[in-house]
Amino acid sequence: MMNGRIRLVAAAWLSIVLGCGGSDEKPPPQGPHATLPQAPSLVIAVPGDGQVTVTWDAPGDGGSALLDYAVHVHSDEAEVRVVTVPASERRAVITELANGAGYAFSVVARNARGRSAASERSDRVVPHVTPGAVGNLVAVESDQRVTLSWDAADDKGMPLDSYFITPYFGAQEGEAVRVPASELGMTFHPMTNGAAVRFVVVAYNGHARGPEASIEATPFTTPGVPVVTAVPSGQRVRLSWSVEDTGGNPITSYRVTVYLGDEVIRTVETSEARALVEELENATTYHFTVEAANAAGWGEASERIAAMPTRYPSMPLNAMCQGGDGWISFSWEPPEFDYGHPVTEYRISTVVNGNSTDWYTTDLSYHLTDIPNDGKALSFFISARSAVGFGESADLTCFTRPERP
Repeated sequence: MMNGRIRLVAAAWLSIVLGCGGSDEKPPPQGPHATLPQAPSLVIAVPGDGQVTVTWDAPGDGGSALLDYAVHVHSDEAEVRVVTVPASERRAVITELANGAGYAFSVVARNARGRSAASERSDRVVPHVTPGAVGNLVAVESDQRVTLSWDAADDKGMPLDSYFITPYFGAQEGEAVRVPASELGMTFHPMTNGAAVRFVVVAYNGHARGPEASIEATPFTTPGVPVVTAVPSGQRVRLSWSVEDTGGNPITSYRVTVYLGDEVIRTVETSEARALVEELENATTYHFTVEAANAAGWGEASERIAAMPTRYPSMPLNAMCQGGDGWISFSWEPPEFDYGHPVTEYRISTVVNGNSTDWYTTDLSYHLTDIPNDGKALSFFISARSAVGFGESADLTCFTRPERP
């Protein structure tokens, strides 16, 4: 009886001692009050090369410190492996998995009382490699099209599914095109000549895309047809032209072809949009065409344009003058050269009292009256005119001869 009382007093005393500490915190339930942990939540699986990284949120420990986690690896419906990690970790890297195979993961927590229920399974993921970049990417430009070719990308041990090609028009991204892995090229058509396009090519194995390979290309064709103007002069023709359509590539050269009838008598190449064709026969009709070239080659020739080199008549020959009392008479002979255009008239010009005066005739002589009768020298200019215009003048100095009283 006494021992029972002693035990009761001792228990009361111990209760008082323990209840007088400085902390208000209650100790965690122990012994029969602890329960199993709750199931972990938010299980996320991120695939990599032959491995998956699994993360989760820690569950309630049920009043007893967690000891560890068991990560269960599921392939289809079968469990293929269990990996245990310490309770201090909420992440596990599951290695030695097959690339291309699908896996899902669940996590179980354990404390001293036992194991929790399994978490919900993660989404199914597929471990995979990232393929390499395509090699030797080449673009061949032509009329409204670009043809791409490349060497196969390194599949890193996991078969490739396809290639994706994305065109970029300046800052604008075009629609990506998928090409089977068995093909190593693609032609884009139609494209706009002269507009640069950047193409980005990546390899794809069904799960990941490899690094980008890119190349820029500008489709183009031969230049359009030049529009030509011809201006003839003495034994030469001055040609000029313009080309509205360059074909999408800078023009590098022009070729002028000179025809006499249907015979090609000369070709002239130049980098300028003009040419002077010399040493031609006056009063002879020539025809001319012009072609433009760029990196794609020679474009179509212009329409034939006709031109006849010619020149003004030479000066009248043996021009003479004789003066009298208020009059002067002139005479001359036709020019030595009319250059294929007959003389139609003659012009006699002079300046009297600061005023320019002209007289015209179709004859080879002319008689002027009402000339100032002061005996002073006057300058006269006689020139011949053809369909081309007035030619070089013959210059004369003439006098009137007043009668003496």
